[in-house]
Amino acid sequence: MIIFGGLGENGTGSTISDNSRYNPSTDTWASISTINAPSSRFKHSAVWSGKEMIIWGGWDALTGFATNNGGKYIP
Repeated sequence: MIIFGGLGENGTGSTISDNSRYNPSTDTWASISTINAPSSRFKHSAVWSGKEMIIWGGWDALTGFATNNGGKYIP
């Protein structure tokens, strides 16, 4: 499982930037670098290609405006 930050708990409007990935075989979490990561967002689209996670669109967590950009994460 891969998690990228977004809105704070209960939609408080604060952003979360503690991007992480979970390894179920070891039951551990590891941090993911935020270098070149897409901005914190919510209601975006994300897909797993089998090799990378691709994120696109959604709403910017800081401004509340729609985004027209994204990024990808390759573990």
